[in-house]
Amino acid sequence: MFRKSNKPSGEAGIPVFSPQAIENARRCFQRGQELAQRKDYDYAIQMYLNGLAHWPEAVEEGHKPCRAAALFRGKQKISFTEQMRFKTAGGDPVKAMLAAESLLARDPHNIAYMEAMLRAAVKGRLYATAMWIGEILADAADHEAKPNPARYRLLREAYEEIGDRCEETDLTLSIAATERAVAALGRLKALYPTDMAVSTDHRDVAGKLTIRKGRFQTASSFVDSVDDAQSQRDLHDRDRVIQAEERLDELIAKARRDYEAEPDSMHAVNALVDLLCRRERSDEETQAIGILLKAYEKSKNYRYKMRADDIRIRQHNRAVRAAEESGDRQAILKARTERLRFELAVYRERVREYPTDLRMRHQYGIRLFKAGRYDEAIPVLQEARADPKNRFDCSLYVGRCFHEKGYHSQAIDTFRDAVANYEIPDDKLGKELHYWLGRACEADGRIEDALKVYGQLIQWDYNYRNGDVRKRIDDLKSRQKAG
Repeated sequence: MFRKSNKPSGEAGIPVFSPQAIENARRCFQRGQELAQRKDYDYAIQMYLNGLAHWPEAVEEGHKPCRAAALFRGKQKISFTEQMRFKTAGGDPVKAMLAAESLLARDPHNIAYMEAMLRAAVKGRLYATAMWIGEILADAADHEAKPNPARYRLLREAYEEIGDRCEETDLTLSIAATERAVAALGRLKALYPTDMAVSTDHRDVAGKLTIRKGRFQTASSFVDSVDDAQSQRDLHDRDRVIQAEERLDELIAKARRDYEAEPDSMHAVNALVDLLCRRERSDEETQAIGILLKAYEKSKNYRYKMRADDIRIRQHNRAVRAAEESGDRQAILKARTERLRFELAVYRERVREYPTDLRMRHQYGIRLFKAGRYDEAIPVLQEARADPKNRFDCSLYVGRCFHEKGYHSQAIDTFRDAVANYEIPDDKLGKELHYWLGRACEADGRIEDALKVYGQLIQWDYNYRNGDVRKRIDDLKSRQKAG
């Protein structure tokens, strides 16, 4: 299903997947997506796992939708026999990783299965998968009622190993992994502030990170590996934020020639589109959109369509900013309405294409809320709450939907539950949850409760919402005095 790379030095042993293996995987993923749309999550998960057996590094197409389907389905009981059948350690690391993922799909919040998956992915040099599951594990560890230092030690070891292995072959990945190792050690340092060994490790790994970032900035190893001086100049100039007009024209012309020579190459398409969008000119962006839609029609790869729509969303955002700068209220309303109408269509389509991607549901639910379509928004956002990263933001919008519909008791319960479980109450989202809890209490006539919530807000930020909270406190106290 896959073969090992024959590359020397730091890349030895990195799996390389044949086009046939990737094609086999994508057929399974497509079938999994169709089943997930019908809410046949058991079979969908199995199809995703079958595809990952062919292509275990397919994070976007395999791992993420598989986990989303598992979150939708919810926890299932795992018998002792099943636990013994899935070998999550030893032997073939890819098989061990898939075994751990099979168990995690049955119990999506089980941290032990996340840890087993991370260990196996690092051992098998499946670095994209390791970075993905490591992020999920870190989030789960941060939300445990009692912090477990072993989680952070594992994260540190896994990320540092990736960073060390990739230093000579993929400096960008090495830096990203080392940054996460430093973050994990930071968590340990917070748990053991007087432990000199932890402090020393934190200092040493942070030192590695500084050195690697310095290498990246000078780019000496990268430049040394490029023999052709003109190629060096092209690659360097492509990443500069401000381009000389003539030089950018040259780069676009070269990228266009590469694209015309290989119109089916994703790299050629994306390179040309990147350059055409650099100046934010409508005519060049229109060309980029046309290239992406042509690639989508030919390949049926929806990611081309997504990127074309993202460019259009940026154009709408610019139109809104221009209208706001003009101060013309009618123009502002028109620009915002057109943007919302377009985004609603885009995210509705994305939810249809990726039914198990909870991030898409989260974004679609927000647009439904902004459009005042609360009855549609509530179930979409409730489903999207299964994603731990967006859980509290979804709760904010669910509560606001209830509030707008006049279901104030339900809004209060939603906000209170979110406030009780949110760990950073005085950050931006925490303040918003408190503010709308106060608004819901006020609307429901619970004056004392509203005053208590508003009082906490002004202790954190006296001028919150440009003094709106202070004004509400004064109004409520005046109403109390008036009986």
